[in-house]
Amino acid sequence: MFSFFRKDKPNDLQAFLKESREELAQGPAYVQSRHPAREADYGIEVVEAVGGLAPELEEAAVLYANGKIGETAALLNRYLLDHPDGRDPQPWYMLFDLYELSDQIEPFEDAAVEFAVKFERSPPTWTRKAAKTRANNQPAPLLGFGEKYSTADRARQPRFFQDAERAGHVRLDVSKTQSPDEAGARMMLDDILRLNDMGKPIELIGGPGFAVRLNAARQGNRLTESGWLLFLAVLQILGKEEDFENAAVDYAVTFEVSPPSYTPPRPLPEQGGNGGAKAPSAPEREFALIGVLAPGAEKQLVALRQFAEGKKQIEIDLGQLARIDFSVVGLLLDTLIELSQRGCKILFKEGNELVNTLLQLVGVDQYAAILGRTRL
Repeated sequence: MFSFFRKDKPNDLQAFLKESREELAQGPAYVQSRHPAREADYGIEVVEAVGGLAPELEEAAVLYANGKIGETAALLNRYLLDHPDGRDPQPWYMLFDLYELSDQIEPFEDAAVEFAVKFERSPPTWTRKAAKTRANNQPAPLLGFGEKYSTADRARQPRFFQDAERAGHVRLDVSKTQSPDEAGARMMLDDILRLNDMGKPIELIGGPGFAVRLNAARQGNRLTESGWLLFLAVLQILGKEEDFENAAVDYAVTFEVSPPSYTPPRPLPEQGGNGGAKAPSAPEREFALIGVLAPGAEKQLVALRQFAEGKKQIEIDLGQLARIDFSVVGLLLDTLIELSQRGCKILFKEGNELVNTLLQLVGVDQYAAILGRTRL
């Protein structure tokens, strides 16, 4: 007989996996105004959205919506150089917002000096709010697996883990993945362990189905030891504590080792209350979109529809929204059309200049009013 509970039993599954793997043991109408409305007593400036956009500014908004930060900055700087006598602050605000959203503080400060000289008033201030929003809520990197772990999966790893360093959480798509062989299970475990070491919450797309397939292989005695450990890791990511504990005991009996312990998965941002839900202190008619509205974040639009149910008027706060990806603009318009047909009036507020310009460009002003940021 052997003991289930040796004294040096690891505290959790990740430690257990590392200990058992020698190579891992180390370690209404659109407001058209070109003049900002100011609140003189407090130094607050509410910038209203602008009509009659220059083609270059439209192009900049589209470039940014497609995630092309460098090209957007180059286009805006070239526009300002080509229009030295221009008195419209909008392209400047677009540039300021771009710099802040992409954490470029030195170019921001240089542009602030030029702005102050040109307009003879204080430039926008760096709030760091946008940069924090971008870092915490950028679209989660996605690593998709095929039916089997392939060379193509390995080729995507370097870019995925590079993106994962800057992301708040990651996504692994196992919706098509069958029960892997020993080599495939080992490599998938390596990915999970690495993400755990990085402290990244994992969203497992197709996870429940994958767990069912792994369990079927387990019951048919087709799982290798790495397959068992992968099954336990998947159950842990899914938060299936009871299933994990039962499978851990079966694993211990099968391989005559102590069972690994369950550790709750790291909460995803949406589960922590940052997934587009209304803030507790917000008015009942206010809904916040946050981060980057991109493929994979469509649930925010679903939540918006639900929030607007039965309401005659809502305000959509864009203060924490860094970018709207061009690929989801159609879905956003569909949502606004649906709400408009319900008789719901919509106001967008506090959006950055690049987002507001995109909203105007794609015709959102036909279904909603757009009010720009309050700038200090």
